[in-house]
Amino acid sequence: MSNTPRVLIYGFSGYTGKIAGESLARRGIPFYAGGRNKERLQGAIEVVRDRLGRDFQAEVAVGSTVEELSKIFQSVDVVINVAGPFMQVSWPVVEACLQGECHYIDVTGEQDFTLALRDKYGAAFAEKGLLLAPATAWMSAAGALAAEVCLETPGIDSLDIVYNVEHGLPSVASTQSFLRMSCNDTSQYYLELNEFKVWPNDQFYAVSMPFKHRQVRAHPWGGSAEPIWYEQDERVVNCSAMVAIGEHLVDGTLEAIHEFNERSAGKTQAEKEDITNDIADRMNVAEPDVDHIDVQRSMVVCYGRGRNVGTEFVLHLAAPYSWTGDLCAEAAERILNGQLKRTGFQSAATAFGHRELLKVWFDAGICSMPE
Repeated sequence: MSNTPRVLIYGFSGYTGKIAGESLARRGIPFYAGGRNKERLQGAIEVVRDRLGRDFQAEVAVGSTVEELSKIFQSVDVVINVAGPFMQVSWPVVEACLQGECHYIDVTGEQDFTLALRDKYGAAFAEKGLLLAPATAWMSAAGALAAEVCLETPGIDSLDIVYNVEHGLPSVASTQSFLRMSCNDTSQYYLELNEFKVWPNDQFYAVSMPFKHRQVRAHPWGGSAEPIWYEQDERVVNCSAMVAIGEHLVDGTLEAIHEFNERSAGKTQAEKEDITNDIADRMNVAEPDVDHIDVQRSMVVCYGRGRNVGTEFVLHLAAPYSWTGDLCAEAAERILNGQLKRTGFQSAATAFGHRELLKVWFDAGICSMPE
């Protein structure tokens, strides 16, 4: 492989950025470590070097405006954006990708941002033969992989998805993102009879997960990206997704949502964003350790139904954050190798093939595989 970097990770100094960089380095793929602060980016490169126990090729690229980023992106083929909250800070990155004519991947969990990307940029990226793949992360991408397995059964038109992770701890950026989407009291969509319906933001639901005797509480958690991906898919008329993030986080999340609901009445959207940022800052979340395949185990359960047929797929998937970083690296590598199946606005499952992706991590021993 060429020593000239063709991949850029924007927001590299954050938790997920370093994980994605480590995965690229393990694959021998050189990359640019992108962001706004040169010193933080250089420090993050040293962290990844320490984790790997060896050197790797990475170059720092600093910029934040469309003009600065467009010049940088002209020399790369793939941008992996991990800088959030995405609705607040990511628009220059997307616009610069379009101007620089490079593929765009991100790890957003923000449903409103995913929908806005589709509507504003989907056609433009498709016209240029570029991939626009937001939510290339555990929460959304894993559900789409499970959903595509269920949709292999003829007649399935309804998807009910629940995520569950053990001992999960969100990163700093994830805390900011999940608060702005979970507190959102005007969206958080599910799809019912081809129309978006809104989840209440302050209600949790008791769900039964396979292989567990006790019920757990789940929340729409922003709605996830699957209802957006399948809204314009002729195979699907109903789609919902919830997240059982862990009982140790449920009560604190409810308190944050109730505080938001009290403080946000009559506020503008910008003022609401300030409130969720303030709540996140007061949580004092430190960067967690890298997750472990035998500690942060997850299940993503998809039930598929049709008029007279039903099916299910349980995706066992270890270490969601680490898998997210490796999914981004796998997507970038497949683009570089000419293995992209579809362009424009796509999930990772439809862009690269759901069974092809599942086999990568099944062979690595960290996920289940359908028969």
